Amino acid sequence: MESAVELAQAMLHGYAQGVFAMDEGEGIHWYDPDPRAVLGPNGLHISRSLRRSLNSGRFSVSIDQCTEAVIRACAMPTKGREETWISPAFLEAVLLLVDAGWVHSVSVHRAGELVGGVYGIHINGVFFAESMFSRPSQGTDASKVALVHLVEHCHHRGITLIDCQFLSDHLASLGFVEVTRANWHTALQQAIGQRADWSPSG
Repeated sequence: MESAVELAQAMLHGYAQGVFAMDEGEGIHWYDPDPRAVLGPNGLHISRSLRRSLNSGRFSVSIDQCTEAVIRACAMPTKGREETWISPAFLEAVLLLVDAGWVHSVSVHRAGELVGGVYGIHINGVFFAESMFSRPSQGTDASKVALVHLVEHCHHRGITLIDCQFLSDHLASLGFVEVTRANWHTALQQAIGQRADWSPSG
């Protein structure tokens, strides 16, 4: 079994090559799906209801302020998702990448409580969104709010490609689309060579 350091190093190498890791109970497996979900060429789509949530003042949003808490929340089983692919071994490796400055997060709070968020790996012009979560009983639209702020932050920092691995109805409603594996790898190689810093101060 790989050590956490070895897995963290393998994850960075793998992501730069367009593959990602998941632990589904039988150890770490690597994936390069066809098709791949990315933010579409028309950018983010914000519905009227989501716009109301963004403008409501109910949520406060921060970047990189509680990344470990966001990751742990993403790893928790929930109703309808009793199995989690973020195993203890995977979590240990991801937290090493947090400490090394590769993993970043957007967190959403309501009344001081963490109710949603998204985290992922940033390499140059690409952000690889790993997972997101929300607590609907306390923060309807919280994960969508997190994703909107993530996309806006990436835009301001010159990060041109946002990967979300697999398309869901949730992501499709926000403007994410499926592209072929070949087109994904072409876009990845272009974006991975672009210099783009993640500083939340921007």
